[in-house]
Amino acid sequence: MYLREINAELEENDKVKFLLDQFESSGESVLSFSMFCSIMEDLEDMGWKKAAEKKKESVIEREVRAVFNLVDMDKSGAVSRREAQMACNLLKKRFGIQDVGDWMRQVDDNDDGDLSFEEFSDAVLDLITAEHQQPEEAPEDNQE
Repeated sequence: MYLREINAELEENDKVKFLLDQFESSGESVLSFSMFCSIMEDLEDMGWKKAAEKKKESVIEREVRAVFNLVDMDKSGAVSRREAQMACNLLKKRFGIQDVGDWMRQVDDNDDGDLSFEEFSDAVLDLITAEHQQPEEAPEDNQE
């Protein structure tokens, strides 16, 4: 059963193991949605909990770090203007940065020509925040 494959801890709980054994011995190979919900309720009653939800901030931080690592081609820990120019299509597509050179001048807090991860992260998070705060455009009404 798939649940056993994704969570080895199921075998450690005798009640859960019994429940899954019962289902498997029934000869059913496909669960209806209602049966699935019933099994999940039983599993929760027996102490099996779903994983805690990940905080949105940690997901965004990991994504920003991943993009930074892609752009920082020489792995110096900073993004140079040259690296940013080479990655301009990625930056434009993912974050809407049209003019990479201008953007770097605006967000390079210490004016050293490079963006540290902190400078890069702060600037990108500002772009993401601004993007989420813009109201969605209403669809045009084509009726005349």
